[in-house]
Amino acid sequence: MIQVSKMDDGILTQIVLKFREEPIIFSLVLILALVNWNAEAQKFKLLIRSEIKLTNTRALFTILGGMAISNFTPARSGEYIGRGLLLKKLHPIKVVIATVTGNIAQVMMTYGIGLSCMVGMAFLGDYGSVWQEFNKVWMLIMVMVFITLLILFIKPLLRWLKPRIPKQITKAFRLIKKYDRKLFAKVVAIAFIRYTVFALQFFLLLQLFSNFSLPVYTIALIPIAYVMQSVAPVPAISDIGVRVFVTTLLFGSLLSDNAILHAVTCLWFINLILPGLIGTIYLVSSTVRNK
Repeated sequence: MIQVSKMDDGILTQIVLKFREEPIIFSLVLILALVNWNAEAQKFKLLIRSEIKLTNTRALFTILGGMAISNFTPARSGEYIGRGLLLKKLHPIKVVIATVTGNIAQVMMTYGIGLSCMVGMAFLGDYGSVWQEFNKVWMLIMVMVFITLLILFIKPLLRWLKPRIPKQITKAFRLIKKYDRKLFAKVVAIAFIRYTVFALQFFLLLQLFSNFSLPVYTIALIPIAYVMQSVAPVPAISDIGVRVFVTTLLFGSLLSDNAILHAVTCLWFINLILPGLIGTIYLVSSTVRNK
């Protein structure tokens, strides 16, 4: 396993030099990051539109504000807090409902595509050992089944809960009734776009730091990596060690340790740390303006 302690100033220098050599790839990765952030913003905007009309810009910064806090909390739980702080006029439960619904769509992509690739690579490739080492796969399958059942029976469940919870909370839960199949289909489609963009980013970075020596078929390993990474409920800002370990497990026979470390570091910074920093600035400025 690569130790994160190996990360030093030399890594940053090497990454910068590589990007200078391949400015087009670097620009493409950044553009994909913007697409990724905006896809999440559009997903949330769609889910909350019956309660509040958000402009594209405000939706984007609301998402970034949520990331500012979620990066420091296990399983991205702080995401609800960050978004709630920026949408104070809404009941916090409505923000949570919209966020959770969007996350469910994203989890369906992560587990559905990841488990499909895992089965394919286990039976068609030389990655049976990865399947065996990933002993929590049945837990993920159960999660997928639970999510599917939750989506199918959410309305009967709400009818059962309605007389058992306070009226103020019941009003907030009415938001779920507005989520029909057509709306959720759109959310799932956006989640798929976001997932595809994120996977393509990772593959481009792995190719970039391996001097484009990685076989194209190995892109099927990236969904497996995302599934395996999702099992560890650690704060996003500190999960780089998990990401490096998982990537090494899957790509170690094809790439050098340095190529893996550099690619994972870039993906981690561009998609988590950078938007979190922007979101922090927006959160602080919004708090100051509202005082």
